[in-house]
Amino acid sequence: MKQMRILTGVMVLAFALVPAGCNRNERASLKATLEKTEIERDDLKAQVNAVTKSRDQLQKQLDELDGSRAQLQEQLVELRSSREELQSQVAELRSSREELQNKVAGLSESRTALEKKVAELTKSRDAAVADAQNAKGRIDALAAQLDGETQKVRTLEGQLKQVQTAIAELQKKFSL
Repeated sequence: MKQMRILTGVMVLAFALVPAGCNRNERASLKATLEKTEIERDDLKAQVNAVTKSRDQLQKQLDELDGSRAQLQEQLVELRSSREELQSQVAELRSSREELQNKVAGLSESRTALEKKVAELTKSRDAAVADAQNAKGRIDALAAQLDGETQKVRTLEGQLKQVQTAIAELQKKFSL
């Protein structure tokens, strides 16, 4: 904008002086100034073009960053949702862990009680085995005693038969 004003001012000045019959030195000076101004104008146009390109690139980057920001915001919403779900799962897992710890404690108590019962039953079994062995020993002794008594009874039966036979013979002898 400033360049355009300068250019317009120089041109107005140049047109005003040319018809008025300015001298050649002034004209040459004005021409040099005009060329200098045109060079400055061209430099300024180049700068404007460079700034415009830079602005366009920055606008493109800004648009990309806006898109990235929108994606990041969506990801943030998703991550917050995921975090809430994970927190819920963590709470459930903690509750489950507490329940399992309570069950483990109960099972440990049951195990201790069962171990005591096993110890008692083992003692009872050992006592029963000892009693069974004692009873077997007594049974074996009684069986041996019974065998001995049975042998005595057989001997006595044999003797009884002999006595009966002898009595029968005596009775025959007396009755004859």
